[in-house]
Amino acid sequence: MSEIKKLYGIDTLYFFFESNENYDNLFLDILDQIEDIKGKFEKREIEYENNDISITIEDIHLNYLGKKEGFYWFKDLNEFFRIGFKDKYKNRGLNDIRVQLQGNGIYTLGISSLITLLKDMLKGYISDYIPVTRADINCFIQYDLSFISKDMFSTRKRKYSTINEIGDANSTQTIYVGKEPFKLRIYNKGLELKKSKKYELMNEYFLNNDLSLDKPLFNIEFQMNRTHLRAYEILTVEDLLHNAKNLFNQAMEDIRLIDTTSITDDTLKHNKYKAKTHSLWQEVKDEFNIVSFLQSSICLKRVKRKVSIYDENRFEFEYIALLRKAFINNLLIDSEYLSSLFTKAKESQNKTTSNKELKKRYIDIEVINPDNSKQHFRQLEDKTIIEPIKTISVSTLSDYDLLRYLEKVQLKQHESKRNKDIYEVALKEALKRDLVPNVSTKEVHDEHLV
Repeated sequence: MSEIKKLYGIDTLYFFFESNENYDNLFLDILDQIEDIKGKFEKREIEYENNDISITIEDIHLNYLGKKEGFYWFKDLNEFFRIGFKDKYKNRGLNDIRVQLQGNGIYTLGISSLITLLKDMLKGYISDYIPVTRADINCFIQYDLSFISKDMFSTRKRKYSTINEIGDANSTQTIYVGKEPFKLRIYNKGLELKKSKKYELMNEYFLNNDLSLDKPLFNIEFQMNRTHLRAYEILTVEDLLHNAKNLFNQAMEDIRLIDTTSITDDTLKHNKYKAKTHSLWQEVKDEFNIVSFLQSSICLKRVKRKVSIYDENRFEFEYIALLRKAFINNLLIDSEYLSSLFTKAKESQNKTTSNKELKKRYIDIEVINPDNSKQHFRQLEDKTIIEPIKTISVSTLSDYDLLRYLEKVQLKQHESKRNKDIYEVALKEALKRDLVPNVSTKEVHDEHLV
């Protein structure tokens, strides 16, 4: 055994859940949730995209990705997995629930914890049978494999003979051997991660396992699809996990890295299968072990918590989604209001934001005007007096209350741009309900003044 560091695992795992007789209830509930959100957008005549739609299953929030091959696809907030659901009465040759575990989940929580999470989420709708459809069994190796060329591989099976090489005159960055349902990929993992959003995640994973992205790091990975796995009687995820070592060893035999110095040039050209297996290849094969990888698990209660790296992209996505939600519910949101929230958020960094403490930060003041009308203000800690910003969802008002509210805001519409916007929102809702004549805005103004 050399001192070359190696880290084995399963880099990708796709599988089905077998549904039971209750599954149709879940599927119909999913469709109802999708249509309910679409209906809100359509009612307000607002265009929507897939990422504006989300559903919840057993307190797990899933964002909609779209429909493909008959499946409605979703991903969780942390992008630990993707899951697809289809109509049980269509394409009956396929199972109804399809799952793709993502690298974020595999290298953060572990395969065992993710499967437990999903089984818990789908409890009551699935059986214990989990057919596997794809697995990528791999070895991360702290070694520079750029010396490898496509001429250094030997396989006696015609279907594995396709070999592609990506690199330059001095080094190889990526090699593909074979094609689906079984193929080998060898590539520079460090170079790949330089352009990946998963850099921080994988860097932490490697550091925890005594590997470093500051040194050459390559990935030796065998992709095995369903047809290939079935040839070895690997039908379920359980079969795969129990037989991962045998599958990997056989793959290393089927596609060998050879020692080109062990045979003559003529033999290398015509009968390279006679060459000896490269010592490094043999070493990777002999040392395969994923016991510690599979034991990587986490308590289900912790899995259910939101664990993610929050960055600008995530903030932008959530911020836009939140504003769109406000718009379709006719909440009055403008730059002045958002600016006030920004100020509050900045101030809250060094202060508690609990309801109890917030109430202590101002005093309610009621002012009675000469005409006996009342106004409400707040006196802040620095003695500044402000008028509270009010947001009213006009879509929730009854017809009578909406008309009264419209009359009230119409009288103040000329006082400021904000008041003008408030009036326009209320007027739009009234027009939709046919509560006021559908004429020009100016004519509606005049009619209300009569």
